[in-house]
Amino acid sequence: MPFRPHKKIRSISIVLLMATGASLPAAALDFNQCVDLALRQNPEMLVAHARQAEAQGAVSEARGHLLPKLAASFSASQSNNALTVFGMKLSQRQATFNDFGAGQFNPNALGVAPTGLDQPGGYHNFGTKLQMEIPIWNGGEIRGRIDQARAMLEAAQSGNTMARQKLVYAVLKAYDGVVAADTSIEVADKARQAAASYVKTSRSLLARGVLIKSDLLSAEVYLEKAELAIESARNARANALDNLATLIGWPEEKTLTVDGPVRPILPAAPLSSLQSDAMAQNAGIVALRHQVKAAQEGIGIARAAYLPHINAMANQEWNGRTLGNAAPSYTVGGEVTWNMLDFARGGSLDRARAKHEQTLAALQEAQDKLRLEVAQVWRSAREAALRVRMRELAVRQMEEAQHMVRLRYENGIETVTGLLRGQAELDKTRAELVSARYAEATDRGALLLAIGKLNPQEIVGVSSVPTAEGVSQ
Repeated sequence: MPFRPHKKIRSISIVLLMATGASLPAAALDFNQCVDLALRQNPEMLVAHARQAEAQGAVSEARGHLLPKLAASFSASQSNNALTVFGMKLSQRQATFNDFGAGQFNPNALGVAPTGLDQPGGYHNFGTKLQMEIPIWNGGEIRGRIDQARAMLEAAQSGNTMARQKLVYAVLKAYDGVVAADTSIEVADKARQAAASYVKTSRSLLARGVLIKSDLLSAEVYLEKAELAIESARNARANALDNLATLIGWPEEKTLTVDGPVRPILPAAPLSSLQSDAMAQNAGIVALRHQVKAAQEGIGIARAAYLPHINAMANQEWNGRTLGNAAPSYTVGGEVTWNMLDFARGGSLDRARAKHEQTLAALQEAQDKLRLEVAQVWRSAREAALRVRMRELAVRQMEEAQHMVRLRYENGIETVTGLLRGQAELDKTRAELVSARYAEATDRGALLLAIGKLNPQEIVGVSSVPTAEGVSQ
């Protein structure tokens, strides 16, 4: 058995080669490698990661409001305003009796205005201040915002999971689309080979006088149709490769090929059990539940406006005429505020309640749709499995029947019309089997996505690659 490096090592090697611009090996990518590349660079995943990081930042911000705030400031001012100057002197502890006009005091002339107090002249102050604000209780608003932010973070995490599973499903469709296109090319080539053989046989029979010219022309027309079918299959493969390359961020200058086919596991549980799993594990539903919780917290935040708020503060100041000679002072205190009358807060509470009702309705609608979706894809996946088995039997039967028709044709018993009609039916059945297998894989993937269990571990490789010979595994 050839040595196969671990999938993570292979993925890292591919990324390093892409980053350095080195030539990539011609080895085909398997499904897990395609998923790894898509998850690493796909824009949808980058957006999901950014939303989760944004929600995490909102949690940190909300928690920050629960902690004290410390601010530092420095000011320099110059003024000749009487009240301001006197305040500066007091804060510097430099006030004297002369500032009250003691030198001009005359008991017999109390109406004389003290010049030093009323007209102090220019005075300056350098002030440094440290102030701490300490929240004590704000009606539950801060705690409510923290819980709301946590709920939104959990919703973002579930959204990230949902984006990941949707991307895995998109890669599954694109990857299996390339595999189906490869098989379609083989089917079309097999049809071309058969058509070419019919033309050769028809020419031989025409030379022997068994056929007429129009029979040979019919065989040649069928050969041209087969050539056109090959070209169409190649174009379909190119489109499928372009789709896959876009999903995984594959460089345009590098050749992309894929490994063998894959098939998601079909859950064996009954429908009712799968619907219950979907309600509990579908990441989209889980995200909506967290959004409902966040909306519920929004009601509590709005109610906080009706309750008293209690906060404390403490500050330390230094004031002086010079930076190195400042007088210290401090202030500590607490504050209780209660907004007794505010007509705007009623509207905020009504809006919060309406938001909660909207999210509840959205959750109920999503659950109803998901329950229906699970039922539909479950039935479709089971029907697809039956269709694949039926197509496989049909291909084997028609191959045997066409073999007999060809033998009769070569012996001049069957007409070219019957031969080409039988070959066309065989080619159509082979193509339908390819489509049936692709539909089976995508239906199973859709079912796993709906019940919240779509991950690479639930998608296994098929033991052998479908071939044009019966298109069988």
